[in-house]
Amino acid sequence: MSIKNIDQSNIPQHVAVIMDGNGRWAKKRGLKREKGHREGRKSVKKIVECCVELGIKNLTLYAFSTENWNRPKLEINFLMQLLFLSLKDELKNLNKNDIKFETIGNLSRLPKKIGNYLEKVKEETRGNTKLTLTLALSYGSRSEIIDVVRELSDKVKNNIISSKNIDETVINDHLYT
Repeated sequence: MSIKNIDQSNIPQHVAVIMDGNGRWAKKRGLKREKGHREGRKSVKKIVECCVELGIKNLTLYAFSTENWNRPKLEINFLMQLLFLSLKDELKNLNKNDIKFETIGNLSRLPKKIGNYLEKVKEETRGNTKLTLTLALSYGSRSEIIDVVRELSDKVKNNIISSKNIDETVINDHLYT
C-alpha cells in the first residue's frame, strides 16, 4: 500500500513502536545480532520519514528497555555506540525535517557520553514542531511506577504535597510521558 492511498482524515496523532526482535531476526538468518541492530536502525529512519510524510505529530520508539541491561556487556556497548552514532549522523536531518527530539526513561544508567549527547540533541531540536520523536531508553513500566512512587514520597516527606492530594491527575503529572 502506498502512502498516497492512506485516508488523510484518519491519521493518528501518536504512533508508538516497540523495537524488538532485531537480534532474533539476524540470528534466524545466520547473521550476527549486531547486523540485526544495524538493520533496525535503517527501519527507524524509514518509520520517521513515513511519520513526517503522513503528518503524524508524535512518534515514540521503545528502543532499550530496563530488561535490556541483562544482555551481554558487549552487546550493550554495541547498542550504546550505535545509538550515539545514529544520533550524531541524524542531528542535521532532525533539524532539516523540523523534528523535535525527546527522551523518556531512567537515563541515569546510560553512559555519561550518551546522556550528554542526548541532552545536546534535545537542546538543538527543541524549537522544531513538525514531529516530536521520543526515544524510550532504559524504560520499563515497573521502573516508571517505582520512580513515580519515589518522587511523590520525597514530595510528601518534604511537605511539597500532602498524601491526601495524590490522585490520578497527580500521578499522571509524574509519569515519564
